[in-house]
Amino acid sequence: MAEGFTPIEMFCCYAREDETWLRKLETHLSLLKRQALISLWYDRLILPGANWAKALDTHLETASVILLLVSSDFFASDYSYGIEMKRALEREAAGEARVIPILVRPVDWKGAPFAHLQALPTDAKAITSWQNKDTALADVAAGIRRVIVEDLPQLTASAPRAALPKIWNVPYPRNPFFLGRESELLRIRQNLQTGQATALSQPQAISGLGGIGKTQLALEYAYRYHQDYTAVLWARAESTDALISSYVTFATLLQLPEHEAKEQEVTVQAVKTWLQTHRDWLLILDNADELTLLPDFLPPSLGGHLLLTTRAAATGRLAHRLELDTLLPEQGALFLLRRAALIEPFAELVQASQGEQELAIHISQQFGGLLLALDQAGAYLEETGTDLIGYWQIYQQQRANLLQERRKLVADHPDSVATTWSLSFQSVEQKNAAAAELLCLCAFLAPDAIPEEILMEGASSLGPVLALVATDAFQRNQAIEALRAYSLIKRDPKGKTLSIHRLVQAVLQDRLSEEERRIWRERAMLAVNAAFPRPTSGNLLQCERMLSQALFTGQSIEQDQFRGKEAGHLLQKTALYLTVGWRLEEAEPLYRRALLILEQQLGPEHLDVAQLLTDMASFYSRPGSPFVKVGPFYQRALPILEQHLGPEHPDVDHVLLMLAIEYRFDHKYEEAESFYQRVLHIWEQQKGPEHPVVANLLNDLAELYLLQGKYEEAEPLFQRALPILEQHLGLEHVRVITLLSYLAFLSSRLGKYEKAELFRQLLLHIEEQQNGPEHPDVARSLNTLAALYCEQGKYAEAEPLLQRALSILEQQKGPADFETAETMHDLAQLREVQGNCEEARAWYARALAIREQALGAHHPNTTETRTRLIALLHAMGLHEQAAQLEAAQSEP
Repeated sequence: MAEGFTPIEMFCCYAREDETWLRKLETHLSLLKRQALISLWYDRLILPGANWAKALDTHLETASVILLLVSSDFFASDYSYGIEMKRALEREAAGEARVIPILVRPVDWKGAPFAHLQALPTDAKAITSWQNKDTALADVAAGIRRVIVEDLPQLTASAPRAALPKIWNVPYPRNPFFLGRESELLRIRQNLQTGQATALSQPQAISGLGGIGKTQLALEYAYRYHQDYTAVLWARAESTDALISSYVTFATLLQLPEHEAKEQEVTVQAVKTWLQTHRDWLLILDNADELTLLPDFLPPSLGGHLLLTTRAAATGRLAHRLELDTLLPEQGALFLLRRAALIEPFAELVQASQGEQELAIHISQQFGGLLLALDQAGAYLEETGTDLIGYWQIYQQQRANLLQERRKLVADHPDSVATTWSLSFQSVEQKNAAAAELLCLCAFLAPDAIPEEILMEGASSLGPVLALVATDAFQRNQAIEALRAYSLIKRDPKGKTLSIHRLVQAVLQDRLSEEERRIWRERAMLAVNAAFPRPTSGNLLQCERMLSQALFTGQSIEQDQFRGKEAGHLLQKTALYLTVGWRLEEAEPLYRRALLILEQQLGPEHLDVAQLLTDMASFYSRPGSPFVKVGPFYQRALPILEQHLGPEHPDVDHVLLMLAIEYRFDHKYEEAESFYQRVLHIWEQQKGPEHPVVANLLNDLAELYLLQGKYEEAEPLFQRALPILEQHLGLEHVRVITLLSYLAFLSSRLGKYEKAELFRQLLLHIEEQQNGPEHPDVARSLNTLAALYCEQGKYAEAEPLLQRALSILEQQKGPADFETAETMHDLAQLREVQGNCEEARAWYARALAIREQALGAHHPNTTETRTRLIALLHAMGLHEQAAQLEAAQSEP
């Protein structure tokens, strides 16, 4: 696209009944609009309160292409046919415009005044007559594109200039690569429409970081909506002298008598009077960073529209502020590829190769979507013929040089990224030294959502200038205000965070010496460490808030080989919080680096080292962490903790307990017992013998004895724990029920059948109360109690329990369930010891059939039932049947 291109304005002439087809056509022309080839206008775009007749006449006179949407209703419309079409054909005859008839619905149009013109769609077949209406509309859009690209080249550069307002001093051509700001343009236009309420037509300020595209947006607005104005004035507003010079130019353009006045104040006042007394003008004040200069150049009330571009983040009552954001990654990538001439000016991102798309998006992300940086990169690529891969490799090696180099003078922004911001940095340094240091600090933090508490909590690490300001809210706000005046940082008052563009960081870093960079990296790391708490259940939100900063500054620990204890503590706290969030792969190397630093700085016997060792042991105990034995970590930590904290400190208790659990897991029962006993002694002394945690520990120690078969040692511990837990948890709590089961088991093993029977009956009662008398868990308790009776030879007491259990299971689980088969097997055994062989044989047979079906022929339970049945058959003299079962059992 030629530089200075203005989209061709198209005017749509249509009947109200065809508005639906106008909307569909507009959709199909969207690509032409996005490519800035056309601007489409029709009467529905007239805003409330505007003079509609004047608007129609204006656009009908300035349009280069006029579309006639032809139908029977079009011919029936007095205004569309009698006025709009008539004037359109007059302009077509004079060579001032191109008229294109578009047949919407079938109608006899032979003999119409425009019958001599070639109509769309192809073959003059009306859109509604096509089988696929989208195909017809696409055919119309293609025809319009051919007219614009092939038949009207003279309209692309020079001809539109004649359509610009007579009073026009915009100093720059239109940017052919402009994209991605449609919503911002719409907002400005809505707020600056003639006839709108005063509250909505107040001056508009485009605010943002230098190089973000403020001037380009104002420029595009001027070119795109010039038809709304009789005068468009552009002023440089970076200084008083620049404003005076621009106003003198205005006076000449406006042919004011005062344009030759010797006193410039007279000329400025004359322009101000003109701005107050005339309407339909647009004044753009570019680079109005010092907003305090503007009141002397503006009248009390404005007759037209005022648009500012400024780096200031606060515009107060002067103007309604539109903060301009960076381009999205895909938008930035598309701009870069077009600017570098790697794709055609109108091409879309998908038309680049996959590799180019991905790398362009990556570069856009690394540049933070900054328009000026992408333009610099595009110019470099275009002029050197370098590909994206080569450019990115050079950038990583020569970042400072590339950000400093503008290569080709561009009138609308001749300064490079580095130069643009260096000027702002110098201004900040002159006005507020603490603000300059705050900016340096931000340059070495993660750029997004920097918590302000880093300043307060880490003030002592920030150097003498910034330290004083960081802890004083008033001075801190002044420093932030100085930076926001140039949009060098953003502030989120709700989140109490700051943010900085990543390229601002890059330019700042490149301005410093290596020693200065190291100092600021260390200050940033120390401040983050001060603000990052040791994670606990009560501060996890604060830890999450600080995590990105901890990870970012943690990189400098390795880069600069920081070896202070603060570096170790930051790595430790970061790893601990990552562990809480189950980000285990990220946490492990941080733990190991922290241990190395703290051992070197504090010595292997320091209390902080012991704390880190316990953290690491806890980490390696987590499922999913690398398999590392945790016992050695606890063993190293234990004597250090005992020495510094005393043998009965809670941290010591914790390590003792963890060692007990670790040794128990490793089947080192004697060592585990020793640690359990130590913890039990401490807790009994500190918490009292009736405390619930003591009961839990008694239970754990008793379980350890169970594992060793030390039933006599286990029983009294369970008996001690039972009343404590029952009191605190209730009889029906699962831990109490488990403990009762242990006691029932131990009593049986120790031959204390009466106790065992009481425990089993109590467990049965609890199950019945909790689940109801017909629950499968009740059947299981019945079976267990029956087994206890059988063990004592109390077969009469056992039989009704088994019969009840069988009835429950058959009803609840089904007659063919494997649990039902277990009760049948127990009944068979009972009948066998009672001498009722026939009934025993029947129960065994039923149980065997179910187990073979449910568990398989060679499952241990199936084999057990079959073996017992074979023995019973032999005992009954049924050797042939027994032999058949034996043969079946031997089959694979």
